[in-house]
Amino acid sequence: MASYESTERERNQPLMSAGDNPFHLVNDRTVESVCTDIEAQDLVRFYFDTCVVTYRLLHRHTTEGWLESMLKDRREGHQLSHSVGHARSAILLTILAIATFRRSKISDDTSATGTALSLERSDQFFCTAMDMTDSEVGFPALESAQARLIQVLYLLQTSRMNKAWYTFGCAVQIISSLGLHRRRGRLLNSYSAGCPDYISLQCGRRVFWVAYIIDKYLSVVFGRPRLFHDDEIDQEFPDSVNDEDMMTQDHSSWQATDECHIDSLIFHARIANVIGRISRDVYSTAIKANQDRVSSAGSLIEELHEWRASLPPHLGTVKPSTLIPSFRREAIALQLAYSHALIHANRPFLLGDGYPVSDASRIRDRIDECISAAKKTLELVEYMAQDTNLFHSFWWTHYATFCALAVVYVWKIRSHSGDNALPRGTYVVLDELAERCHSHLHKASSAASPSRRYGVILDEMRLEAKRQAMKNTRRRSVQGTGGPDNTFRESSNDNEGSMVAGTLPEGCGPIEPGLGGLPDLLQSWQTTDWLDLDSSVGVTFVK
Repeated sequence: MASYESTERERNQPLMSAGDNPFHLVNDRTVESVCTDIEAQDLVRFYFDTCVVTYRLLHRHTTEGWLESMLKDRREGHQLSHSVGHARSAILLTILAIATFRRSKISDDTSATGTALSLERSDQFFCTAMDMTDSEVGFPALESAQARLIQVLYLLQTSRMNKAWYTFGCAVQIISSLGLHRRRGRLLNSYSAGCPDYISLQCGRRVFWVAYIIDKYLSVVFGRPRLFHDDEIDQEFPDSVNDEDMMTQDHSSWQATDECHIDSLIFHARIANVIGRISRDVYSTAIKANQDRVSSAGSLIEELHEWRASLPPHLGTVKPSTLIPSFRREAIALQLAYSHALIHANRPFLLGDGYPVSDASRIRDRIDECISAAKKTLELVEYMAQDTNLFHSFWWTHYATFCALAVVYVWKIRSHSGDNALPRGTYVVLDELAERCHSHLHKASSAASPSRRYGVILDEMRLEAKRQAMKNTRRRSVQGTGGPDNTFRESSNDNEGSMVAGTLPEGCGPIEPGLGGLPDLLQSWQTTDWLDLDSSVGVTFVK
């Protein structure tokens, strides 16, 4: 398959950022001159109102208090960290970076110049935040973990995947050293609402579970071991209490309500746990018998169905378009997570090879559910693409799109090879949907982003699927069993010539003519090859 080759600019990055897009900095600008007090307050409001979806690791009112102290210090000529310290200053500056970057993504100016200018501003905030955490002294505190974890979120959103991986490793070490993966003693858990210690306790739980979710997804995206181990964790989920309700001493006023923003964090953590066990139990190289793999997948898929059924109405059964924007983003995030999890659990059986006849019915169910989940994922992506704010709400949208498109293309290649069959109407729907989502992925690509590299791989798979379709058409015509009128419609066959003769994006290795090896590769496809495909967006360093 085609590979992504790093550019000279990417190779000259420091080791922990190698392969990432370099930070955009202007030497003569300081962060103090980047925004006014009013702009900073507006960006923090925008962060909590729009940028946060399920990763709720901060308490809003506490954070806004830190901001007022930091801005007061700036007005009085003190350093930004004078009153609040390095970690809290880093948190605030990263919030400003995330909010600035998100606003640029949903703005009308999508030109390269506009993107570069917005990155200059957000990167200025972020690099100052990194300087703050690098200058932190003494023993780690909860804010030390929060600072690094929110930095990971900025790095993921700006597609600095390698720097995000190493920064996340540091965050995990701090989280572990603070014991946030373990529940606290009974006496330490007895704080009442409105008490600063209660807020700190809840934020500690939030931080851990946000990190837990990120760990499971980074493991799948990168094809690397998970850093948290479930058998070493007994931390409780945070209480289902919204930030504003934690400020009151009236216990009855903050008890769990029907619609709480923390619910999305809890349910995201629960499905992340299942995703981690799918990676461990279904994709394990230690599994010798395919029947064991089928059995493990069946049990975990049943857990996914139960998870889906347990969602509160505003996250599950209510139509997202009828919800307020914050709940709509949460509902879409969990729907996307669910569809991806089903793909992750079912795709090892997509090719249907090596299983006994007795498992034929179960394998057929797995294949049907995999194709259905891929279709649902692409439908969600298309829905999100109509709302720019929604489309850029999740850093892993591109990965989920890649997984769904890969399933569609692999299935089409094998189907045209005569190994499987789908109704003609299903082909047409999948083709048209895949083409549109493939286009969305290309439009969302930046020069060094994973989506650019996903696109290189998907272009190859898409082209091979088209070639197999043409080959199948010719074979049936020769045999007299069909003709062009009886074949399924290719939604973009006008682009066939350009796909063959065209050029790949700069920095991408060539696609080999003919791609004859891909169908042969699928004939010997192993379960773990799916994980290799996921992680194939990694940069190939060329000396």
